[in-house]
Amino acid sequence: MRKKTAIEMTKCLDDISSGIEMIGNFKDNKYVVSKVEKMFKENLAKLDSEMDDIGKEQVEALKEAIKSVDAPETKRLISEIRTFISKNIVYKVVFMPYKASMWDSLESIWMAADKDERCEALVVPITYYELDDKRNPIKKVNERDLFPEYVNTVNDEEYDLENDLPDIIYIHNPYDDTNLITRVDSRYYSWNLKKYCEKLVYLPYYKWIDGVSSPILGDFSNFVDYLILGSDAAVSDCKKHLSESADALGVDKDNFEKSVSNKLLGIGSPYIDKVRRINKNNTPFPSEWDASKMNGKKVFLYNLTLREIFNFRSLGKVKHTLDFFKENRDDVCVILRPHPLMRAALNSMFPNLLAEYDCVIQEFRRDGYGVLDEKEDMYVSFVWSDACYGMRRSSLTELYRYTGKPLLVYDSDNESNHNQRCEASNMFTERNMTLPEFLKILRENKGYAVNDEDGTENGKKIHDFVMHKILFNL
Repeated sequence: MRKKTAIEMTKCLDDISSGIEMIGNFKDNKYVVSKVEKMFKENLAKLDSEMDDIGKEQVEALKEAIKSVDAPETKRLISEIRTFISKNIVYKVVFMPYKASMWDSLESIWMAADKDERCEALVVPITYYELDDKRNPIKKVNERDLFPEYVNTVNDEEYDLENDLPDIIYIHNPYDDTNLITRVDSRYYSWNLKKYCEKLVYLPYYKWIDGVSSPILGDFSNFVDYLILGSDAAVSDCKKHLSESADALGVDKDNFEKSVSNKLLGIGSPYIDKVRRINKNNTPFPSEWDASKMNGKKVFLYNLTLREIFNFRSLGKVKHTLDFFKENRDDVCVILRPHPLMRAALNSMFPNLLAEYDCVIQEFRRDGYGVLDEKEDMYVSFVWSDACYGMRRSSLTELYRYTGKPLLVYDSDNESNHNQRCEASNMFTERNMTLPEFLKILRENKGYAVNDEDGTENGKKIHDFVMHKILFNL
């Protein structure tokens, strides 16, 4: 039974407990006895309708105890039924991702909830719209069919959110009506979702980069119950900027800080769980990729980010990088992975670059010195590459370091004064090393290991935390 039903059944037991005491005190008062017996009948009927076969046996025994006005036996059975109810509550936990490529921000939490016998976990990929440069919807999209086969998804048009009333909803899109590139359907704005669940939990769809990711929070933070980040440092950074967030939203600073401060939690990132779980045994080589291009070669993952295009406002850096890989094609293969929203972003914000970008991709396909990774799952490239090259300010770049493989990162000109931190032993920066020098290191087969977290998956930690709040009504 659901928690709401369990509460109603517990109320029935409370009434019956009070009623058996009242009959003992007023057994000669026919009016009181009549009222109490009517209440018994109504509450026992409610209990009977919600119990399974084992529970029904206990309810039948309770009926006999009440009929015999056996107060001790009635109290004992009420206690048994309370225990039965508490052990049979099913908590509905609903995950509402919008991009299949960003499912990993929630996946290990879903895995923990799916294994929890107390829970029914549903994945409901939600509809979103691609926008043009005037922020008008031009395409309706739902990526339900792009999720991994082991994830049983539910059609959001068939899911009755308003009547299902889940106990917990997890989301990873915080922008509601303010996103400039894509926008979720208004039914799934945070303020609407909060109407229909007990706990609304947000995790970033990107991997937080301490000291780099923006700590400014949007309006959604007023409606979610928890904002779960990957580290205490991320939480601290957001708390330091709550005043700025309030200014950006045009709300009272004191009230905003009081409302949001306790919601920020640095429990951990499901992304890291994913990186540490994947390997060549559980991540097949894609059938659409040409393995012969990689045989006997060092394989680079080139992480082409939105920020790289937006900050440089040109494709010059991209072309220069691809020329380098082309020149070294004898012993190097490149996996080119553009951001999943690259074309939609260019169409929306830099339409003048779209044709040039398409030309770059066409030439890359034609020249045959690498493979184009357009898969929703970026982790395939993690497994089948030897190293990574890309901008420091990227979720993919930050996650790749947890593979233990080497990576070379760079800033754009607009970020050259940024206090870049490459604390991982397998991370190098272009300020200190060129791409040819990095390739030389890779050719020498130097290995790097990163292991800076304990063995408990972050997803389970997050699930256990939120369930604790639900169980104890905190």
